Amino acid sequence: MKFIISEKYNKQEKRKTIYAAIFVLALIAGFIFMLTNSDVLSNKIIAAIGIFFLAKHLPQAYRSFKNKDTSYPDVEILEPQQKIEISHKGSVVSIALSDIESLRIQSIKGNVKSLLLTTKSFSNLRFEGYENLSEMAEFFKKYTPAEKIKKATWYHR
Repeated sequence: MKFIISEKYNKQEKRKTIYAAIFVLALIAGFIFMLTNSDVLSNKIIAAIGIFFLAKHLPQAYRSFKNKDTSYPDVEILEPQQKIEISHKGSVVSIALSDIESLRIQSIKGNVKSLLLTTKSFSNLRFEGYENLSEMAEFFKKYTPAEKIKKATWYHR
């Protein structure tokens, strides 16, 4: 079974990035206004520091928006080989299904929103926004000890 990120989730994350960038730009504009219209030196210093600390986040927001399509790995569960393969930009990481220690499933209104998988080799793997996430959860339940499966009532980010 192969799992890829859903297009809806990808668009939602891009939208969040755009809103955050607009908010930062609005704050920078406010600081510029404060810098140019204030006569008090302390206000000018606060505005300059605010501009400096906020402006450094804009290139990161641009890169995040630009690379959002390729920033999520593909997950493939190979049941005959008893492993999970996570591939991203040509790199593949394999995890044995026997290495699964615990599984936390977060559901909202009956829909699975995210999974937190704890393994022996890679401490925590979080899966969110993938198509057929409920099928992935059911599959992981088969390979996780029953006492180590939890349904999260609080978001586990």
